[in-house]
Amino acid sequence: MPFPELSGTSDPHASFLKLVLDHVSDCLVAVDTEGIVVLINEPYCKLLGGSEADFLGRHITEVVSPHTHLHKVARGEEVVCGAPLEVRGCKLITRQVPVVQEGRIVGAVGLALFSNYELLKRTYSLAFSPSIALQNARSGWTTQHTANDILGNGPEMDELRQQIRVASAHAFPTLLQGETGTGKELAAHAIHSGSDRAQRPFVWVNCASIPEQLIDAELFGYEGGSFTGASSRGKPGKFELASGGTLFLDEIGDMPLALQTSLLRAIQHQQIVRVGGTAPIAVDVRIICATHRNLAQSVEDGRFRADLYFRLAMFRIALPALRERSDLHGLITQLYARLLARHGLAPRGLSSDVLNALKRHSWPGNVRELEGVLIRYNLDGKLDLSSIQGHAEAKASIAPATFDLHAHLEREKAAIIHAALRHCSQDRNRAAALLGISRASLYRELQAARPKSLTGSSSS
Repeated sequence: MPFPELSGTSDPHASFLKLVLDHVSDCLVAVDTEGIVVLINEPYCKLLGGSEADFLGRHITEVVSPHTHLHKVARGEEVVCGAPLEVRGCKLITRQVPVVQEGRIVGAVGLALFSNYELLKRTYSLAFSPSIALQNARSGWTTQHTANDILGNGPEMDELRQQIRVASAHAFPTLLQGETGTGKELAAHAIHSGSDRAQRPFVWVNCASIPEQLIDAELFGYEGGSFTGASSRGKPGKFELASGGTLFLDEIGDMPLALQTSLLRAIQHQQIVRVGGTAPIAVDVRIICATHRNLAQSVEDGRFRADLYFRLAMFRIALPALRERSDLHGLITQLYARLLARHGLAPRGLSSDVLNALKRHSWPGNVRELEGVLIRYNLDGKLDLSSIQGHAEAKASIAPATFDLHAHLEREKAAIIHAALRHCSQDRNRAAALLGISRASLYRELQAARPKSLTGSSSS
């Protein structure tokens, strides 16, 4: 009896089974006794970079890997449980078993028990290193994203995921470059969660937000009584807190030139000295940096040390701007669905006109701006085709004196906050949850925007 055929069948039960298999998160493939692929689910197709039609009817060693044993399992020669297998740069833990019908083998099924290798390592750390996992969870120094959180299916994003896999496999300093809102922080999380440091701390520092006189103490810590206002017990810096894990230096291009020497020394020697101290402290830190600036140009302009640049840019990843991506239609629909699920919002349909307008927009704020536009559209439905196009035209026709991107983005943010508050009947707890920020962050945004942005927004 031949292996049961599910693809292209009119049997409703078989069609439903195929639908279920396509919705499981792990990769599944089945072969007949000759090793020919007769069934493959959608997650495996995505991993392999093709569609079901590309793989059906081909030999399993051509489709998955020449190292797979699934064709041997289909001949009854062996059973494989818990064997590692690398497919397209992803390390899988597989189970390969024969399919037996009426007493004889008719094929074999291969299941990748953990197609998400980052999840496997995080699960392992939680199960077998509870003290480390608990310590990191309590401190807040944990990663929140993996490469699976990066949306989009275009060649630009495939290349980005491949670069993230390469960066995860090594501990060299990595420099992420891209415009504001392109997902540099998400990429940093993905690199960490895919590395062998995934169960260790992921410590984030925004170099642009720390006052210049406090950066040394923030990065390297201080001894008790080192300066006015310092704790008498002292305090470890971010390098110490990140030891064994990853230190993410966001907005590295904004670090004052005078402080770059001590940062270079710490990275180069994996040693720090606390402010007010004399004893060197050994650290083991993997460095990931991000910037929206052209650091090579900053080096030429004398605003960034060349030796620090070359140390940080051992491996560089450029994140594409939204206007440069070929997968905008799919990204918009994927992101919209994720936002609706995250915030518990009822769907408001995206018409083809709205989608086309969104695709034509220049998106200076990239994905972050797109998120705001989609949320506001869902909340009040006012971002129709004309308003989006009108907004783009207005930006193109404004006078040079009003080319203030920060002010425009602040007004956009204020409008979104007000829309969320209206949606939640001015309940700030619910509005903060809807916006995906803490109540304290919402209060800070309201305070920072008053009176110029929020008052102007509410009166318009």
